[in-house]
Amino acid sequence: MTSSHRYGGAGELDAHSPATPTRTRIGQLRRAWYLLVVLLVAASTTARAEPSTAEEPGDESQSLEAPPVGPARDTASPSAPAEPEAQSKAERPRRLDWHWRRAHPAEVSASALMAVSAIALSRARTPDARWRKVNGFDDWFRNGIGLNGRPEERIDLASDIFALSLIAYPAIIDAAGVALILDRNPQVFAQLAAIQSEAFAMTAVLTNGIKVAARRERPFGEDLDCPDGPQCTGGVNRSFISGHTSFAFTGAGLTCATHRHLPLYGRVGDPLACATTLTLASLTGLFRVMANQHWMTDVLAGAGVGLFSGWLMPWLLHFRHDTLVRDPGRARALRYLRPYGTRDGIGLRATGRF
Repeated sequence: MTSSHRYGGAGELDAHSPATPTRTRIGQLRRAWYLLVVLLVAASTTARAEPSTAEEPGDESQSLEAPPVGPARDTASPSAPAEPEAQSKAERPRRLDWHWRRAHPAEVSASALMAVSAIALSRARTPDARWRKVNGFDDWFRNGIGLNGRPEERIDLASDIFALSLIAYPAIIDAAGVALILDRNPQVFAQLAAIQSEAFAMTAVLTNGIKVAARRERPFGEDLDCPDGPQCTGGVNRSFISGHTSFAFTGAGLTCATHRHLPLYGRVGDPLACATTLTLASLTGLFRVMANQHWMTDVLAGAGVGLFSGWLMPWLLHFRHDTLVRDPGRARALRYLRPYGTRDGIGLRATGRF
């Protein structure tokens, strides 16, 4: 039975635990998280050099006049055919606009510091369990949905895949794929990278710090030869809280917060992305219980930490500080739209702030 057990989650494996195939997978998961945090911190440093000239004109109004529709009396000039070519070479307008509080360089430095602290905590040894008592709530869930034998390995692998996908999704798809590549907007990409590095670094330091402090024995710990066995020096005493679940809900919270404020996928796609990632995060936590790796209270606490770092913290630090609300003069406004007519035809005249 012990051959199918694994030790720890992302950033929580002890280097002195015995090598197993599943330990190799979790080591790869941890290294992927380290690499992602480093890349996010490096990318978010570009926010320091972002120009602050994105403000719209103050209180000045502009008038736009649509070209008249109708027979034109004047012939086009010889240089007129070159105008469409010049317009085609002009830069495509960006669909995304960042008008919330920008990441401060101190926040980027704090993210790097938290990531280093999380790595140090993940290497701490926890040979002695401080928490072995099981409550009725955890025991009921374990008896109800727990698995025995080889199915644990497959469910365990599924939780690895879900957790890693939710860690990578906000950075690779939303920030790099949509903001940077499709919209060609390095400013929005830099801000998203900074927010994500803050969230994942906070999750890592909280998760590993709580694990070291709580030292709760995992559900499969009672089947091991503890406290003298060498396997007990690993992550067997790092059950509370669930690292897979905390990181999965961090990715889901970042997805929901980002798609709530930025139109990345459209009116239907943005809520669908949020609902999908929350569903996958919930399945990740459920699979950790089914695979006998965590108690249900470990999973619920991990979900709370993940939503705090991935959804609440970005809102508190950034999204609730909307510069368009704070500075109404920057907001785009259409004052009036009226038709007009000339000898050459009819058209529309719009006046407002654009």
